[in-house]
Amino acid sequence: MLDINDVIKVKKKVQDNIEVGEVGTIVHIFDMTPPVYLIEFIDDEGRTTKMVSLKEEDISLYWIASTETYVDN
Repeated sequence: MLDINDVIKVKKKVQDNIEVGEVGTIVHIFDMTPPVYLIEFIDDEGRTTKMVSLKEEDISLYWIASTETYVDN
C-alpha cells in the first residue's frame, strides 16, 4: 500500500491535464476499497498546479517517503 508523502508517477492517461510520467505526491488517502489517492502536482517553483484523485492502477510508486528511497521502475 502507498502512504502519505510517497511520490508517484502517472502510468496511464487519466485526464487531459495529466500526462503519463508526470510526478506527484500523495497528500491524502481516501478510506475506500480499493483506496483512492489525492495526488498533488507542483510546478518548478513549488506551487500546486493541480490536485487529482487517482486509483492505484493509474499510478506507480516512484519514491518511498518513509525510507527515503527510490523505487526502480
